[in-house]
Amino acid sequence: MNAAVERTETVDETLRLTLELVAATYRTPDAALRADLAGGAFAVALAEVAHATGVAVPALADVGWTAIEVAHVALFVTNPRRVPAPPYVGFAADDELLGPTAEALGAFLRHHGVEVRAGWGDLPDHVAAVAEAGALLTNAGRTDAARVLAAAYLLPWFERYAPAVVAADDSGFYGPLSEFFRSVMSEVAREDAA
Repeated sequence: MNAAVERTETVDETLRLTLELVAATYRTPDAALRADLAGGAFAVALAEVAHATGVAVPALADVGWTAIEVAHVALFVTNPRRVPAPPYVGFAADDELLGPTAEALGAFLRHHGVEVRAGWGDLPDHVAAVAEAGALLTNAGRTDAARVLAAAYLLPWFERYAPAVVAADDSGFYGPLSEFFRSVMSEVAREDAA
């Protein structure tokens, strides 16, 4: 195998792993995330992405599970002051739910054979759903489409909301991760532009 093919496979694997981490981090905290955090798999995956992209591994506070659940709600779901980071990529671009960016995202995903499954309980442009769609594209060998998805839809969300999450996160979990993913998505976009 030549060096260019090996590098492409490494970049594709890093993109897939990044997208899976984003999906796991921003969906409602669940048993899988809890197990990955407790078992160390989450930390290992972060270290792999950090090594591959040259982005520093985020220093995560040692917080309990309840603190992660509370922070998730306060940052992304409901907050008496206001939600610092609505978890919708279309809202990050348009300041409206299901606006032009969400419509363009839906068309992009349909074009690449990704459909929202029946019973999905959130808007289709939720940052976790978009990342999951990107991971599915990568697993299907459509890393070109996954790269476009990351650069055109996820990076703008992280550029807009990572600073707000950093400022509002009391847990020490979501703030460092949001900044890490913003840096990684910037690196992915930079590599694609090169």
